[in-house]
Amino acid sequence: MSAMGSLDMAEIVRQLVENGFDGYVRPDHGRNIFGENQKPGYGLYDRALGCAYINGLFEMAEKGK
Repeated sequence: MSAMGSLDMAEIVRQLVENGFDGYVRPDHGRNIFGENQKPGYGLYDRALGCAYINGLFEMAEKGK
């Protein structure tokens, strides 16, 4: 288990793309950053960064097909 979590997100997304997944994905929880005062785990900005990260993983996997 690394500091970044115990799942290989790039491999998970690669497998989703390889197997024709056509559903939706979303980041789960995010930190409160940039001075947000939200319910813990539901920071808007960090979840938006998570969406961008996941989109990048899908783009990488689709180009690797």
